[in-house]
Amino acid sequence: MTLVPMRFRGVEWHHNPREISFECDKDVKELKVPYGTAYIQNMERKNMKIKGVGELYGTDCLEQFNNLFELFKEGGSGVLAIPHITPVYAVFESIKIIGEPKPDVLTYSFVFRELMECKSSEMLSEHIVKSGENLWDVSYAYNIPIDLLVRLNPWVKRPDELAAGSTVILC
Repeated sequence: MTLVPMRFRGVEWHHNPREISFECDKDVKELKVPYGTAYIQNMERKNMKIKGVGELYGTDCLEQFNNLFELFKEGGSGVLAIPHITPVYAVFESIKIIGEPKPDVLTYSFVFRELMECKSSEMLSEHIVKSGENLWDVSYAYNIPIDLLVRLNPWVKRPDELAAGSTVILC
């Protein structure tokens, strides 16, 4: 099985990170009352942090890092697609080089922050693909599992490549 590359706003990682972590927290408050009792109040989930560490390989590893750094500097938000993980709408929070670059290898780390408030709640039966979109973007935008979209759209041979103007069936 070939894993598709990690992708954010149309930029693909040449090599998937070797380590990815997801920090998910809830805002839980404990309200104490006299005589030792307490009430727990669930204030809902906080925005998730997606962190990773990886290596960029090849004679162009510094150029690969600079492409990621340019993406970081552009700012803005977009869909972050990671293999086997449900895509999330996120912002690129940080990127850094770790240690000294070695010949043809550069170790780096990154952090993305989920933007839960940007998720679309529209319910349509089909989606017209815009330039640069892939099946993970559509999956996230409509909160539809990628597996279901693949089954509903057997014409899609590569989920990371959709032609602008094509139609994706949503249900």
